[in-house]
Amino acid sequence: MTKDTLDGRLLSCAGFVRAGGVLADVGTDHAYLPIFLLKSGKIKRAVLSDVNEGPLSTARENAEAAGVLDLCDIVLTDGAAELSDLGITDYAVCGMGGELIARIVSEAPDMKREGVHLILQPMSRQAHLRRTLYNEGYSILDERYSAEGGKYYVTLLAEYTGEASAPCEEVLELGADIPHPCDEKEYVGYLITRRRALISVKKGKSLAKENTEREESLIRAIDKRLREYEK
Repeated sequence: MTKDTLDGRLLSCAGFVRAGGVLADVGTDHAYLPIFLLKSGKIKRAVLSDVNEGPLSTARENAEAAGVLDLCDIVLTDGAAELSDLGITDYAVCGMGGELIARIVSEAPDMKREGVHLILQPMSRQAHLRRTLYNEGYSILDERYSAEGGKYYVTLLAEYTGEASAPCEEVLELGADIPHPCDEKEYVGYLITRRRALISVKKGKSLAKENTEREESLIRAIDKRLREYEK
């Protein structure tokens, strides 16, 4: 992957970014996502933020080399709490653990502004992130699945509504709906990977004489979803 191309994981994020908007890439690292979107003309401006100067320096160099530095705001900050009043329409928070993304969302009041979209790609603890979003009044509008390097990723599109909810364990762990047809292969791979992990946890708990009802319930839910693709 270079600043001019995106892998499947970041393409999944790019698909959720709205045309003509201002994207904030929180924890930007190499800034591949915003540079790609600026060069393609999909967005008009980008905010590149990170907690460390090193990644920001790399992002600045890449943006300058790509000829889009004049369309970028470079911000050294922890999370997104200091990114208000920049006209941001879409926030991307990708490549972090679900707990860290949940903290960033909880501490950023601008993400609750009307019409703002969040594009979130947790590397772990997806259920924790979904629970936080629902508890704090966000709605998950859509989910996309991707595969890269033998691993499977989920990308969430969320928006603040002010209406808190408490979905069941299955929705928190596996998402609310079966995704787009173009994601079928990746989603099936994601479910199979989750199933294997749950079986391993169940086996360990069984050996320790611990309760395995949660794992058994989720395995049944996964099996039901997988059967949808056999029809």
